[in-house]
Amino acid sequence: MMKILWFTNTPCSASEKLYSDYNRGGWLASLEKEITNNDEVELHISFFSNQKIEPFLYKRTYYHPIFRKNKRSKFFRYASRLFDRELNDKIEINNLLSIIDSVKPELIHIHGTEENFGLISKYINIPIIISIQGLLNSIVEKFYSGIPYSIANKYESLSKKILLTSSKYSIRQLKYKAKRECEILKNCSYIIGRTTYDYKITKILSPFNKYYIVNEILRPVFYINEWSKKINEKKRIVSILGDETYKGFETILKTAEILLTYPNMNFEWHIAGINKKSSIVTISEKWLKTNHLSLNIKLLGNLNDTALVDLLKFSDIYCQVSHIENSPNSLCEAMILGVPSIASFSGGTSSILENNVEGILVQDGDPFVLAGSIIELSEDFIKAKRFGEHARIKALKRHDKTFISNEIIKIYKSLVN
Repeated sequence: MMKILWFTNTPCSASEKLYSDYNRGGWLASLEKEITNNDEVELHISFFSNQKIEPFLYKRTYYHPIFRKNKRSKFFRYASRLFDRELNDKIEINNLLSIIDSVKPELIHIHGTEENFGLISKYINIPIIISIQGLLNSIVEKFYSGIPYSIANKYESLSKKILLTSSKYSIRQLKYKAKRECEILKNCSYIIGRTTYDYKITKILSPFNKYYIVNEILRPVFYINEWSKKINEKKRIVSILGDETYKGFETILKTAEILLTYPNMNFEWHIAGINKKSSIVTISEKWLKTNHLSLNIKLLGNLNDTALVDLLKFSDIYCQVSHIENSPNSLCEAMILGVPSIASFSGGTSSILENNVEGILVQDGDPFVLAGSIIELSEDFIKAKRFGEHARIKALKRHDKTFISNEIIKIYKSLVN
């Protein structure tokens, strides 16, 4: 039996044990379940925690929380924003090495380059493989693509500036992490990716790596449901995005305004992930001198996976509007349901969705071509349905649980041996 240690940004399946507001987990929890069903693997997972928790066994996984002092209270979180980040990394590396010494894994699998986990490669001889999630260096380049820094700085609340949570602070922090990402990938020999975008970037940042292609396992509820919208006069457009400047909310506002001028275009645009109090909503509306309600936009906040499925199943079009993505899970989830989709041609989306076969790719940040694509699918139900059907066929194959878990196990065996 192989002893594998994961370093992750979340507690994966153990979130349901640790947090009362747990929302059934993401793709990592789904992958964990498939891996632990294989008797060839003893899985250990380590993650940063804002509370002291002793190591524990939950279901078939061994968990090793790492207490992060600067997350335990508002004061410590504020103070940590002023500390030397490199010093924090050095302190935490010792904690990571202690976990490794305790577990004694045969292989370490690090999920993502956002945290400092990958810095351990300089101190150990155990094989390490890193799965690419987003790529921070690209996000730095596109951070102010949709909303200029001057606008974000002008309209962000005073409290965010005082608390050092404004975009100005966020980009500073992101630049440090991007620099650290370069160091992590430079010292990484094995990488798991899934798009031509992450392949090309990791080839530059890690010239001598061995690159494996492995897709993600989606949340279970998306496999057992299917798009079921019928022709309807009122069109429901759906997007899912976060509260960041590069996620494209301003593009939605501009596009909705254009759609309102088109003859007989009766629509509602439902957005999950943000609400009226989100910073990006305030900034975008003040900048563009508009209001989402007047543009037929409904902000739904965070939704659990069941609510998202219900929202998508009865929508007409899914729109992914980010200025930078690798392989957005929200787009993959819309595709596996068979929802007709439009996505910004940015980052790795062209590896996820084939233009004019499984949906439509548009230039990011261009509200006119996005509006035109929405109208195209709204006026041609047969074409929209055909795109959705093709997308579903591709996504079901791409996100096949058994195939993905077998591929991961195969990689683990090759590296351990």
